[in-house]
Amino acid sequence: MTSGSWRYFGTRESPLARVWARDGGVAVHENLYRLKGRRTAHLLAADEGRLLEAARALGCEDRWIQRTSNLHFDLVAEYLDRALVRCGVDPAAPPARRVWTMGGLAG
Repeated sequence: MTSGSWRYFGTRESPLARVWARDGGVAVHENLYRLKGRRTAHLLAADEGRLLEAARALGCEDRWIQRTSNLHFDLVAEYLDRALVRCGVDPAAPPARRVWTMGGLAG
């Protein structure tokens, strides 16, 4: 993995998204939860500085940061679309429910 590289994680890949972010990547983790019928995701990174840098690249404001047990940004609408594009995912595609391992797509 290249430090700071972006990767999309499907709805069942939360643990892998956290590992990816912890190891220096930027993770976009799709949520099962929908906000007013719209897709949502979390943006994760190794530390607050990297997270803010990634969020700003999407047009997010610093004050939107979520300071919970897992520091993150909630992504919806055009911010999620921009993040998906950064990850090489078509925003019009349905949310992934596949399961990845650190070695790639599982059987």
